[in-house]
Amino acid sequence: MVALNHRFERGGFYSGTRTALQFNLSLRLRPGLFLFFNPQWNDIRLPEGRFKTTLYRFTGETQFSPFMSLVNNIQYDSQSAVLGWQSRFRWILTPGNDLYLVYTHNWLDDPLLSRFSTLDKRFASKILYTYRF
Repeated sequence: MVALNHRFERGGFYSGTRTALQFNLSLRLRPGLFLFFNPQWNDIRLPEGRFKTTLYRFTGETQFSPFMSLVNNIQYDSQSAVLGWQSRFRWILTPGNDLYLVYTHNWLDDPLLSRFSTLDKRFASKILYTYRF
């Protein structure tokens, strides 16, 4: 399954205007495997000045079973010049009891070095437990 749609907006933005264009491409390669690509362009005009931003987002979702999934989100925005990656594993042990493992890594697009340099990276885990009475 392939789905492509877009959105165009123009309107007020603080003391000025914003023109935005966004595309959404969704692919279902097979059951349990989804890919999403969402670029967005913004043209901001304020009395203080004008600037443009670009955001690229790519998401890949894999469902190994109804109880296990892995989601990878990669994003780059031109305003902060940061490339970010988040990988999130979810395991539903029993309904209402979930285990999450999350890895996040961010890089700065450094024009002085002509490459991406690591800003931060972290690993987190979370356990949700539901007690019914």
